[in-house]
Amino acid sequence: MDVDRISSDESEGFFNDFIDEQLNDLVEDIINDGDLDRTDASGSDLIVEVDDIEPPTLVYGDQGGGGGAGQGGGEPGNEKGKLKFEVPFERFMELVANKLQLPNLLKEGQGKIKEVSYHFKTFGPVGVLLDKKRTFKRALRSSISTGVYCPAEGRFNVEVRRKDRRYKVPQRVETPKFKAVVFYMGDISYSTFGERLELEKRLLNFTHHWLDFNYGKNNVEHRFFVHDIEAYEVTPEQFYQVSNIGGTRASLVFDLVSNIAFNEYDPATTNFYGFYVGDGELFGNDAKEIVEIIKQQLHPMFNRLALVEIQPSRMSCLNTEVSKAFGSDRVVRTCALKSKGEIIKTIKRMFEERHA
Repeated sequence: MDVDRISSDESEGFFNDFIDEQLNDLVEDIINDGDLDRTDASGSDLIVEVDDIEPPTLVYGDQGGGGGAGQGGGEPGNEKGKLKFEVPFERFMELVANKLQLPNLLKEGQGKIKEVSYHFKTFGPVGVLLDKKRTFKRALRSSISTGVYCPAEGRFNVEVRRKDRRYKVPQRVETPKFKAVVFYMGDISYSTFGERLELEKRLLNFTHHWLDFNYGKNNVEHRFFVHDIEAYEVTPEQFYQVSNIGGTRASLVFDLVSNIAFNEYDPATTNFYGFYVGDGELFGNDAKEIVEIIKQQLHPMFNRLALVEIQPSRMSCLNTEVSKAFGSDRVVRTCALKSKGEIIKTIKRMFEERHA
């Protein structure tokens, strides 16, 4: 049986192209499925496993011969195997953001939130600064495959060909310039379990990762608040566990977040984000009070404030009142999330750019 063969000089490029193709397919599947919570809360790298891989046969040198041929992943000439590779958190988020066409987050009056510098972190076949160590390794490997270097027969020459040269290439490095604090607010007076809870988790997990990606995860503080007839701060774990079927006053949690933002942070160097999730069912003047708190206290300070009604009912009224007051505002966004298929649309609405 004929086997397609690629030389060692070509294999690196082929493999990288293969990984990029698999990763793009993975991101496409994730977005189509609305399953955007692939990393944990710490924003760790992803370990991706690809099934049904038929590994190529790699041969050293340009002659298609020699003893370097071999087939990985199982028994020789056997079935397909599995391939695992690690995807950096930043790379994964960059791909997702590009697919969703999410904008870079901005700090009003300060330009982009990241300062750009360049460091020599990658390597390529062209450039200015030659990497001697990598060049020698490739030249030695090529010399062995062509027989120029063969100590057993008294040949010790190492020939450096043009294709063996590897240069240090500057890589763009973005350093966060500002820190950010994110306030997650949840209504625990309504039933949060099953599909509704899953929708909340997927939406807020992606929000968590997206802000970490933009600012650098060590520069973002995430704080969680819940309310029924009172409002109080909880741990991330408690945010998805506490429940209390009863009355509710959502304005209390907006007022609490406003006081903490004003008293505990410096608005000149902090980016403020707020995300509220609930069913939107409020009573009395609660919705009107929230509108006033947003107008007077939150809107002047916050980069973004999104209110998401999760599986709203006919009695849901919060976003109706907020939309009347803010319309197509640059800071305030209102969304209704009814099913998993709407997660992507909701994320885009939460973070889309609007111009006055």
